[in-house]
Amino acid sequence: MLTEKLNILVAEVPGVIPVVQEAWSEHFSMTFCCSMREADRLLARHFDVIVCGTHFAESKMFDLLRHAKASPVSCDTPILCVRVLDGELDSSAFQGISLAAAALGAAAFVDLNRWRREYGFDAAREKLRDLVLSLAEPHGKASIVSEPS
Repeated sequence: MLTEKLNILVAEVPGVIPVVQEAWSEHFSMTFCCSMREADRLLARHFDVIVCGTHFAESKMFDLLRHAKASPVSCDTPILCVRVLDGELDSSAFQGISLAAAALGAAAFVDLNRWRREYGFDAAREKLRDLVLSLAEPHGKASIVSEPS
């Protein structure tokens, strides 16, 4: 078991931050940002994993991916893109976002609402946490994780 918590950068809208803190504070050391300006500053630091919500900074998830992959410090850091807010994506929208995120270097894209429906709230939360842990492991590159049903 790890004795030191993983260092995670969470790029998300302010309303989601308390939920992430409650779910992950026991497992990860987290740094939060809500704007591209903050993200750009923080990308100069080492993180084990970057987690970015689709609604981050007025839907600038793809911008964050481009900036992170262009930064010498964060270019090899696994990035998990997560959709937390609003309803579940339909299959076409999910595939489009997944492909775009992968093309920009994301390790995975998860529609958390789909996981909540498929696995239940607590199991979806645990599955997401386990995914973050697996991404931090050497060679822990996930592919598109939540295929449409």
